[in-house]
Amino acid sequence: MPTILRIFISGALFVFLLTGGVRSFYFDSGLRWQYILLISFMGTIFFTPIARAAAARFGIVDKPDPRKAHQEATPLLGGLAVQASFAVALLVNNVFLPQMKVLLMGGTLIFLVGLWDDIRPLHAGFRFLLQVVVALFTIEAGGISLTFFSGAPWAPLVNVPLTALWIVGLTNAMNFFDGLDGLATGISIIIAAFFGTVAFLSNQPSMGWFAVALVGACLGFLPDNFRFRRSANIFLGDAGSTFLGFTLAGLAVLGRWSTVSAFVSISVPILILGVLIFDISYVTLSRIRNRKGDGLFRAVSRPGRDHLHHRLLRMGFLPKEAVFIILTLSTCFGVSALIIMDQNIIRALLGLVQALLVLGVFVVLMLKGRELDDSFER
Repeated sequence: MPTILRIFISGALFVFLLTGGVRSFYFDSGLRWQYILLISFMGTIFFTPIARAAAARFGIVDKPDPRKAHQEATPLLGGLAVQASFAVALLVNNVFLPQMKVLLMGGTLIFLVGLWDDIRPLHAGFRFLLQVVVALFTIEAGGISLTFFSGAPWAPLVNVPLTALWIVGLTNAMNFFDGLDGLATGISIIIAAFFGTVAFLSNQPSMGWFAVALVGACLGFLPDNFRFRRSANIFLGDAGSTFLGFTLAGLAVLGRWSTVSAFVSISVPILILGVLIFDISYVTLSRIRNRKGDGLFRAVSRPGRDHLHHRLLRMGFLPKEAVFIILTLSTCFGVSALIIMDQNIIRALLGLVQALLVLGVFVVLMLKGRELDDSFER
């Protein structure tokens, strides 16, 4: 479909969905989540070609290099379309828990930091510092914090740094994962869909709607970011991938994911986010162990070809095959989270053990991929 025609049709449908009559119909029919999904989906369909044209016009593109999989310069402002449609869907819904407003603000600030990095690359240390500041703002302003320790006067001194580490770590994990067409977008859809499902099943509709808005925004972006016979015509950019990672990490902290026990409530988001947690943990520990003279921060923060998707490519899988494998693994973990959400601690432990066994298989694959990396370098 020609770009102008797509903008015209999707724009008309987007405006039609925003009219009061349509919104009232969905809300009165008990279909609010479907309305939010449609708004965010159609918003991204409308905004994406505009963002792509703007990125091409101002030269905000990702150029090929040996570390990257794409072969031609590709526009980077896809995150603008995703963030804008997500925000519009939430604002039209107009149902916010106080913490959700702060999380939306924090995600927007992270998006702006990433946009700055896309336009004029920032030093890794400065970018990390800004991410920590935004995470701390979100924690303090919204009370979005892990509660591993409570009741003691020193508890915030432990909970706040742990929460900041969780949020900033997953923010960068999603950014590092954005290395193949559709990978970060696809895994964000899966993670948000499982968070939304658990939220609705546990009677947390506000957080369910929050997650659904993210699912729709990413679904609308997927046709441009994951094309079966061609390369992506636009990328999320650092703005989009860090925004998605930050928002999902904050949602994981904000929710109450089980009424059975605190252990199960913690286990559910760990499983849903398991692939990201595994990848960032494995790569970080591997780089610390093999930093070869690099400083610690440099070893951890530098770009590389040692993530899960890189290892799968080294083993001979095609890019789209690697994406399918990783998204399937993430789906399996999400299903495990659904299974244990209403179970006792013993069954939750069994679910985690099962996930660890599956991860063990992928550790073997990654080690094999590292051997291929070493032989390739020699």
